[in-house]
Amino acid sequence: MKELINLEKGHQRARLLVITVVVGCIVLCLVSVIMAFKHTADTNNRIYVINRGVALEAFSANVMENRPAEAKFHVNRFHELFFTNPPDARSIEANFTKASFLADESVKLTFDRLKEDQFYQKLIQTNTNQKIIVESVDVDMKNYPYKVRTIFKIIQERATNRSTRMLASEATLVDVTRSEVNPQGFLLRNFTITHRSDPKEENVATSR
Repeated sequence: MKELINLEKGHQRARLLVITVVVGCIVLCLVSVIMAFKHTADTNNRIYVINRGVALEAFSANVMENRPAEAKFHVNRFHELFFTNPPDARSIEANFTKASFLADESVKLTFDRLKEDQFYQKLIQTNTNQKIIVESVDVDMKNYPYKVRTIFKIIQERATNRSTRMLASEATLVDVTRSEVNPQGFLLRNFTITHRSDPKEENVATSR
């Protein structure tokens, strides 16, 4: 009788061991499948770009996650191109051509008006180098087309003095197809200068 009881206990332990091994195998298989799917998903999010024979790894992401940052960069870049004017006619035209790919005809009207007022001609004649510092870019991404307000500083440097003035501009942004000349895929529309402060003159020799 005792031997039968021991035999039964042995069978129970064997069954328990088998069940434990089977459950463990099932759990291991499930974990392996889940990890395989996760690895596959991670691999699909990787993009390799070949640059001069070197493979560079990039990652794909939801494009809308970066749109606010791209919008600010687009506006910032436009202002840098449009308002950075060295005392050279070719450089001024080249900067405007690049800026015109980022905006509509309202920018061309502003450019033509400045040319009619001899603004660029005066920069060249007085050997004035105009630079820009963008202070802030506010983009309302909640409503389309997106409203933009930019505050920036214009610095005009001459041989003996420097003038600084604050300006503000407003415009709207619309989505367009990305291209080599417009990588962010935005177009600035209805561009207007809404505020101009009086220039502050500074003697260069004194400031140094």
